[in-house]
Amino acid sequence: MSDRSGGGAFSASHNAQVGRYTYEPDRDHWWWSDEMYRIHGFEPGDVVPTTELVMSHIRAEDRGPAWDSREGAVERGEPFSFLHRIVTAKQRERVVIAAGHAEQRDRALVIAGHLVDITDVRRDAVDAELDEAVSDFAEHRAVIEQAKGVLVQLYSVDPETAWALLRAFSSDSNRKIRDIASALVAAAEVRETPTRGKSPSPEAMLRRLYGEAVK
Repeated sequence: MSDRSGGGAFSASHNAQVGRYTYEPDRDHWWWSDEMYRIHGFEPGDVVPTTELVMSHIRAEDRGPAWDSREGAVERGEPFSFLHRIVTAKQRERVVIAAGHAEQRDRALVIAGHLVDITDVRRDAVDAELDEAVSDFAEHRAVIEQAKGVLVQLYSVDPETAWALLRAFSSDSNRKIRDIASALVAAAEVRETPTRGKSPSPEAMLRRLYGEAVK
C-alpha cells in the first residue's frame, strides 16, 4: 500500500509520539508510519504489521475494548478513540490513545487513524507543579475542570489523561489551556461537541472547535 494514510491528526509535541496507520480489513493489510514502528519498539521495516501483531502488543486486560473498537469500525463504520496500554518489543509498557475512522478508498474499506503515545505526557502531568501551566490552572481551575470532565465523558479517559491532552494540544497549537478549556466547555453547553463513542480524535475535535482543517 502506498502512503495514503489520510493525513495525521495529533501533531507531535515535544513529549508525545504520534504514529499513523491504515488498515484494510478485507486483506488484513496494514501500513505504518515510521513512528508507529518506534512506538511499538521496532525500527521502521523490522516487521510486517498484521492484526495479530497489533493485538499481541496490547496488554491482555485492554484487548477486549481494542477488538470492540475494531469491530465497531469494520462492521458499523463507527469512529473510535480509546486509551490502552501496549508492551513494546523491548518489553516496555507505554500508555497510548488509538483513534481511527472508516472510509472508502477505491471501493475498499479502509480504517485510517493514529496512535498517540502519551506515556511521557502523563508523567509530565504528574509533575505539573514544575510547569508554568500550573499557575494558569490555579487561576482558571473551574473551567479547566469542566473541560477535563468533557474529555473524560467523550473519550472514557481518566482526569489525568484529560489534563495531559489539554496540555498537549496547548503546546501543539500555541494556545493557552484556559482558552482551549473555555472553547470546549462553551461547545459542550450548546451540544456542539460530538456524541460519546462517535468522537473523532481529541486533537481533531479541538481543532474543529477553532474552525481549523485537520491536516
